[in-house]
Amino acid sequence: MRSPRFQELAGLGAIRAFFEQPPIQHLGLELAVCWILECLLDHDSYPTALMHDLSDAHPKLRLSETVLQQAIHFLDHEGAISTYSQRCPSRGRPRRMLHLLEAHQQAALELMTPWRHWLEENEAHLHGGAHAPSSGFHPAAHPAPGCRPGVLPAGRQ
Repeated sequence: MRSPRFQELAGLGAIRAFFEQPPIQHLGLELAVCWILECLLDHDSYPTALMHDLSDAHPKLRLSETVLQQAIHFLDHEGAISTYSQRCPSRGRPRRMLHLLEAHQQAALELMTPWRHWLEENEAHLHGGAHAPSSGFHPAAHPAPGCRPGVLPAGRQ
């Protein structure tokens, strides 16, 4: 007996299209830490900017708010970052800025080689049409036909 989800697919062409244009991928904790470190090696930043910068620099990658906060908590617990408030004229409340501490810059730099290697390998798959998620890579929810992205119809979770 065929599942209802299988019957909704528009034939094998829909499956081929999935592999030719893979969906946006979300970073896991380890990769999120590397992304944050890469940004903080360049300049201090704030959490929302880190999410936007990732989607600008790597259009097929995303970072969820939850994983971002877990990665920031991890770096804070490791003693690798400090935070400070910065007033922004266009905002009512100050931003929580993140700063990579000098004592951890060398360790962060050492992670950049494997991080960039991972980016090169996985972005080739994403742009080239191959779909092979690896560790740290979590596929985004696929929209059901007729539904908004990330929203599944009732009974199909």
